[in-house]
Amino acid sequence: MSRKILITGASVAGNTAAWWLGRAGFDVTVVERTPAFRDGGQNIDVRGPGREVLRRMGLEQAALDHGTGEEGTVWIDAEGRPAASFPAGDAAGDGPTAEMEILRGDLARLLYEPARDRATYRFGDHVAGVVEDDRGACVTFAGGAVERYDAVIVAEGVGSATRERSFAGENRPRWMDLTIAYFTIPRTPDDDRMWRWYNATGGRSISLRPDRHGTTRAMLSVQGPAGGEQDWDVGRQKAWLRERFVDAGWQASRVLDGMEATHDFYFDVLRQVRMPRWSMGRVVLTGDAAWCATPIAGYGTTLAVTGAYVLAGELARTDDVRAAFAAYERAMRPMVEDAQGVPKIAPRLMNPHSATGIRVLHAALSVASLPAVRGIAATFSGGGSTAPDLSRYDGAPPVATDAAPPAGLSPAIALGIVGTVLAVSAVVGRRNAPDPAHPGIRRWYRGLDKPGVTPPDAVFGAVWPVLETGLAVGGYRLLRRPPGPARDAAVGLWLANGAMIGGWTALFFRRKRLGASAVASGAMVATSAAYVATAAKVDRPAAAAGVPLTLWLGFATLLATRIWRDNPAPRA
Repeated sequence: MSRKILITGASVAGNTAAWWLGRAGFDVTVVERTPAFRDGGQNIDVRGPGREVLRRMGLEQAALDHGTGEEGTVWIDAEGRPAASFPAGDAAGDGPTAEMEILRGDLARLLYEPARDRATYRFGDHVAGVVEDDRGACVTFAGGAVERYDAVIVAEGVGSATRERSFAGENRPRWMDLTIAYFTIPRTPDDDRMWRWYNATGGRSISLRPDRHGTTRAMLSVQGPAGGEQDWDVGRQKAWLRERFVDAGWQASRVLDGMEATHDFYFDVLRQVRMPRWSMGRVVLTGDAAWCATPIAGYGTTLAVTGAYVLAGELARTDDVRAAFAAYERAMRPMVEDAQGVPKIAPRLMNPHSATGIRVLHAALSVASLPAVRGIAATFSGGGSTAPDLSRYDGAPPVATDAAPPAGLSPAIALGIVGTVLAVSAVVGRRNAPDPAHPGIRRWYRGLDKPGVTPPDAVFGAVWPVLETGLAVGGYRLLRRPPGPARDAAVGLWLANGAMIGGWTALFFRRKRLGASAVASGAMVATSAAYVATAAKVDRPAAAAGVPLTLWLGFATLLATRIWRDNPAPRA
């Protein structure tokens, strides 16, 4: 069995791998560029299989005990008033704030403390080169030492220099059009235990999150294409942020002042790491160095812990390093591809550029935060998982994890997209509704000759919220499913139906095009039926939630056709 392993990077993935490999009897060395163990960092969470790995390490309760104490997420307006609130623990723990919310540095230290009893740590050094031969990998360190290992595990960050040296030109980063800065600022008496998220025009946002160290974790983000800002020096990055946020409102001044004095400023232009392979010979990538999904996915730490565990497990199962690396990639690739399936439009939707866009986002999130809607989301949030079978490792029997890992978009982003689509449809519908706010439309509609089966206005008012709830449930489930041809087609049909519902009201009520609206109704029957059929291939509950809409549209088409026939001339 291969016995001597080098791990480069002493953060979450590296420490997890060191713990498990040391436990399996390997001779493990961890090299870390920083001169000492690095504490600090912002809020992260661990869900599903990652939490199961911590449980097997005996660290689950310790991670919970070292949590940030965050009690939920709230979107606020410029006056600090809540626009939408998602308490922690709602929706079966599937909301923006997970049960296990912890600072990156705190989790890394929880992993490091027991791992250093099973591995040798070398701080203030890094890999300068790797040359392979029949006997292993010969590693040259920046400090001058040269040593031979059976395998080299690269567990560095998104900008891993060792990855770029060993896999030169292979990374095809996917830029996410979002720049984020993280840092710690002094806590004030007004800071509570909620994650407060404030949107300003221009695609800017400010977040304040609690910790258990008597300070507050701040985040500034700007939505827009990358311009090389990640390569600037810290002084230029801070100046850029100050210029961008000087007029942002809310607590921008406090945050910017805190930024100047902070000791842990971190700045990054978000991009996913897209590697065609994770191993070459005796060198293998894991964690962000292999697959960074970005914080937008909300699953990076879970991937890091799970991936390191699977890699260590596969190395312990065979003497063949290359076979172990191949098995590790087969096990983890589906889970990683799911987590990376965040559409690039998601940051734009969650960081609107206009005041109107912010109002629409807040309205959408307000609807999504209603207890009834959260309850529906919890009921229908299950689905298939592409996480690896952890029972293959450590001789443990299959264990049901505490929560199914997300597949596709993160809960917050999925809720935001669903809410935005429904909010836009509702705004368009209200503009054209035959209610007292539109007396001209109301008089015209009441003057039409309508068949006796036409429901009264109260029935329409009761039916549409039910149908839209079904659409919301279906859309949420589909957005949380793994990307693929059937899922993507179903999402496209879901979006088309949402747009057509709003468009039909403009065609019928505002433009008074009876014939065209009847034809449009028939088209909507076809598209909604196609949506149900396509969604059924991906997620049966999502398809079932769309059936009432199809049935109602069939009835509405018959009604619209009769009205068209009985009213041959448009009435002013």
